Formats: sequence, structure tokens, C-alpha cells
Amino acid sequence: MGITDTQSFSLVIRDVFFDALAGDPFFANYTKRKTKMLSVQHQLLPYLGVYIIDETMMPDGDANAGMIRFSHTLRIGFSVIIANNDQVAAELQIDAAWWRIMNRLWPDQYIMNLFDTLNPHTGQPNPDNTLIESIQRGVRRHVFGATGLNNETPVAELQYDVSAFFRTTWPPIITDDLEEIDISTGIKIGDTQAEMDQRQQFHGKYLFDISRKREPRR
Repeated sequence: MGITDTQSFSLVIRDVFFDALAGDPFFANYTKRKTKMLSVQHQLLPYLGVYIIDETMMPDGDANAGMIRFSHTLRIGFSVIIANNDQVAAELQIDAAWWRIMNRLWPDQYIMNLFDTLNPHTGQPNPDNTLIESIQRGVRRHVFGATGLNNETPVAELQYDVSAFFRTTWPPIITDDLEEIDISTGIKIGDTQAEMDQRQQFHGKYLFDISRKREPRR
């Protein structure tokens, strides 16, 4: 049983990004979180957050043809907050953090692999080989302000969000499987009993193996 039996591909992708950055030496002394549930206090700085912002699902192909298929655009937000009262140094720090995020995630040949995400060096794949087809959009912002109860801690924040694209298919769950077909030939409408007795008859049964394992939804 894999994680995507109970959790969404979107959560898996967010966790893949988070784990990659959390294990990077650049962010070793950062407080790291996956949600905005708790406020960021000055004692938690420097801070790294990787969040799910929203997700858009559009039909993959014709909406009224075949099984349900979605094209997903998942927005993941990255927040890097540092404290520094030197505005030039502060901007250099958050720019360096953004550049590190870019260099850590997008060149990764396993996270962004369209066929197989298993990393032979670590033995770790994206959970359940969850595939990201592309990064369709990115937006970066630099935000400056203050934190703390007395607003005396000058902070700089990098806000960076990306749109990750992937697909899912949702085949119907068939509960009334076709197990047997019964065929009789050689009979025509209006035949008399004598005509049916004279004509060669065929009667057969076709049995189907319904024990094959269904493929998981991807």
C-alpha cells in the first residue's frame, strides 16, 4: 500500500520539494514548515516554508469522452524570511535563497524525471513514482517589513510560487464483471423444428479471467 492510496499526488509533490530543500546544507539552520497554520515569530528566523497554495484541475482531453481525466496545475509556494537591518545585505540573502531553490529543484534529474524518479544513489524515488510533467509558471516577490511585538525586527521575505503540472486518470470501478459469454448458432427466426434439427448447431461458452490486478490511478 503506497502513500497515494490515502494522500493526493499534490501533497506528495509538496513533500518532495520540502524534503529536498530541508536536506540541503544551505537551509541547515532554518526553521522549516509545510503550512501557514502557525505564525512566524522572530525567534524562528531564518525561516523556510513550502506550502500548497491552490490547485486547478481541467479536463485532459474531451471532458465528455471516455473516463475522467484531469490536467492538474498545482501552485506550490516557497517563503524564505530572514532578519537583517541592512537592506542591501537582506536582499542579497533572500536572492541567494531563491537561487539555491532554483538550483536544487529544477536540475534534479530524479525529481523532475518524466519516466522514473528512482535515485540510484539514495534509493529514494518520488513516493509511488509520482511524476511532474513540467513547471509551467513561476512568480517571485521580495517583501520587506518588521516582526515581533514591538516591530523592531527588520525582516526580508522571499515569496516564490510555482505551477507544477501533472495528470491523473480515474477509470470506472467495474463491479459487474463480464465472466462468461454463452453462444448458440444455426437458428433463424421462423425456423421449424425440422429445419433446426437438419441445420448444424453450435453451442459454446467463453469464460474470462477476471483475477487480473487493475492498474493504479495515475
